[in-house]
Amino acid sequence: MATTTTTTVQPMYGIGSAFIPTTNANSGSAAASSMNMNSFLTMFCAQLQNQDPTNPMQSYELASQLAQFTTVEQLSQATTSLNSIQQSSAGVDYGQITSLVGKQVTAQTSQSNVSSGSPTTLNYTLAAPATVSFTIQDANGNTIYTGNPGSQSAGSYSVPWTGKDSSGNTVADGAYTCKVTATASDGTATTVQTTVQGQVYSCNLKTNPPTYLLTGPNGLQVPVSNVVGVTSPSTS
Repeated sequence: MATTTTTTVQPMYGIGSAFIPTTNANSGSAAASSMNMNSFLTMFCAQLQNQDPTNPMQSYELASQLAQFTTVEQLSQATTSLNSIQQSSAGVDYGQITSLVGKQVTAQTSQSNVSSGSPTTLNYTLAAPATVSFTIQDANGNTIYTGNPGSQSAGSYSVPWTGKDSSGNTVADGAYTCKVTATASDGTATTVQTTVQGQVYSCNLKTNPPTYLLTGPNGLQVPVSNVVGVTSPSTS
């Protein structure tokens, strides 16, 4: 009596598993990124043709795989749309950023750039009367100068630092950090935000975030997000 041997071909898609086959982590990622409707239909038809005729796939299994593919296809289309929107938005933002070149801006910063012995002028505003002091630190965090403007009324002021250390020596060119402290009559001390004003010399779109260079090639660099005011340059 002849012996009949039945060979069962395992489905490419397991019950309840994702329809995208994986062989390893890297190839799985590549397959997932390249799968599309035509690829799925080709593999789906191959699965039907090679399934075990004595144990065919049930209708709910077919429906499950179709639903899975539909979900991933929709997510892929949504991702493509979001990427397109993001790229368009970035183009608009870059256009807005570059439009400020040549304009006079006010930006929040605690950095003062010393060039040829002259520091960038920093400004601050007091909302109420206070006793004001400030410290200047170098790039290593060392305090090189302490100033005490004293009691001041509410209003706008400039930090009276002339680019010298506590010994009266002119500091080396470079970036320095300024911290302004306002102490109220009740003894409460708060750090006051300082700002800088200058004309935008250029912008750098390669940094994250993009930055402006103010006043010239050796000027102060500030993030574009720190700009809080814009005015046209004087034509006089």
